[in-house]
Amino acid sequence: MKLFLIRHAETEHNVKQARAGATDSSLTNHGVLQIQRLAQYLRSRPVQFTRVFCSDLQRARLTAEGICQQQLGNYPLVPMQTSLLQEQHFGLLEGSRWKPRAATSAYTPNAAVPGISPSRIEEESEDSMRARATSFLRDYILPLLLGSSPKEEVVAVVAHGIILRVLWKCITDLFHPSDILISSEVETGVVPPGSPLIAVWSNTGFMELDIRPKPLTAPSGILPAPIATGSPFSGWQMLLLSVNNTSHLLDLRRTGGGIGSATHDQRQRTLDGFFRTTNAP
Repeated sequence: MKLFLIRHAETEHNVKQARAGATDSSLTNHGVLQIQRLAQYLRSRPVQFTRVFCSDLQRARLTAEGICQQQLGNYPLVPMQTSLLQEQHFGLLEGSRWKPRAATSAYTPNAAVPGISPSRIEEESEDSMRARATSFLRDYILPLLLGSSPKEEVVAVVAHGIILRVLWKCITDLFHPSDILISSEVETGVVPPGSPLIAVWSNTGFMELDIRPKPLTAPSGILPAPIATGSPFSGWQMLLLSVNNTSHLLDLRRTGGGIGSATHDQRQRTLDGFFRTTNAP
């Protein structure tokens, strides 16, 4: 299985540096262009998805739909939406500005999250998010991975920054540390021995994973990853091919005059118009 973990495109809350969480934040004009670039990039590689899953919040759903509309294939691809992939609920902090904090590495341990109350006054807990991520893996990903279909599954999961980090940790917990490998092309920086590998996602950035039965020997150029120990997923190994890949955004410039950062108005131009498949490869 090839597995792509993708963050949604830019939203109005991202521009304002505000917590969106469970709020159904709208895309910006720049965000729509990010989706177009990502979809065309994946199509040109070419990556042909067999399944696309996404959060049911519109920023993830529209990102997933944009990817699907640029896919090549005999049948139209439609993303499967699930609330299991929604972003962390911030409780009373929904919509508030992020407070400045010291820069942290993408590979530092997760901080503790306050517990969740029945009334959603407090932030959703780490345990609650792990339960959702585990349910998603159990109900959607593992049946594909362990199924009897002869074709290789190529799966996209489009969600949000925090829940993607939790999902990634839940995935690594399925494997023995020695069965998690990192491509030599991935920049990991300095990771203390035994520290968990924790990634970050930019808007439309993606992580690419290759999961398959374990060979007798590891390929050359592949190094064991310093992943914290967890329950082994016997007989399989996972290769990390890219982290926060934003190659598709390298020459993308934000439209000036506040237009790029403005909320996208679907009445001016439909998303179908932005994402319509072209004849280009």
